[in-house]
Amino acid sequence: MIGSRHEPDQTPVPVGYSPQDRNRALPVEVLARSSVLARRRQRGTSHRQRVGFHLLMVCVEGHGSHVVDFDQVELSPGTCLRIHPGQVQRFVPDPVFDAHMVVWPDDAAPADPVAPAWYPGSDVATSWHLEGESFTQVLHSIDDLRDEQGRFDGSPQMIALLQSLLRTLVLRLAVHAPVSDPETGRLPDLYVDLRQLIEQRLYQRPTVVELAHDLGYSTRTVDRACQEATGQTAKQVLDERTTLEIRRLLTHTDRPLVNIAADFSFQDPSNFSKFVRRHLGDLPTMIRDTAR
Repeated sequence: MIGSRHEPDQTPVPVGYSPQDRNRALPVEVLARSSVLARRRQRGTSHRQRVGFHLLMVCVEGHGSHVVDFDQVELSPGTCLRIHPGQVQRFVPDPVFDAHMVVWPDDAAPADPVAPAWYPGSDVATSWHLEGESFTQVLHSIDDLRDEQGRFDGSPQMIALLQSLLRTLVLRLAVHAPVSDPETGRLPDLYVDLRQLIEQRLYQRPTVVELAHDLGYSTRTVDRACQEATGQTAKQVLDERTTLEIRRLLTHTDRPLVNIAADFSFQDPSNFSKFVRRHLGDLPTMIRDTAR
């Protein structure tokens, strides 16, 4: 296998939302990072995960780092880190720090009413540092969630209460660490629709013409929405998202290169290599080897 020189922790484990007590009705769960790491050490499982849920990590003690996709985030007391479904995270055991981890499934995700939509590769902020009363209020919201989680009985009232407390937490973050303001936070609806369609059809590697047709717009109109939102053409937006996913598979998995090429509908592996080299600056084999 190409690029076999790798750390044992290289391949991420796909992880879906699954509360500790296996009560699937629990709409949100609060965990301690230290307890999560302890369980992973006991089981001998990888520190890499491809998450199928939303995660908010709030550092409360010590200093350390956490890796999300290809970015290493430094955390200290007051740092809040948001991780979205589909991203690959890696726990860095040393140096030791502890944090609250609030997790919830995608279908329970409350929205910040003025923030721009998050999507892979976007420039929307995903980490913030809070101090003083702002940090205290966020911690109080997490404490409320943990307390009600301990009393959870599966009733519709308790489900609604936990969902309401989660929304309060997300909105507190929006108030204390806004990622945008109402004047600039709105993205064109067409652009958001395009990003959602790209996610749905990513592995089909659709063309801009096909996406525009399915959205009911001309390619010129789609291009204009992309230029307004990002300064890029629709083709650049599509290629950038495809490239991110290919890079994830090359660096975070041991999946054979020919299979990755086929995943993205490249009939000819040489065309796949050319695409990767054009957008990532090197051949797939070299990108994989460099990441080991």
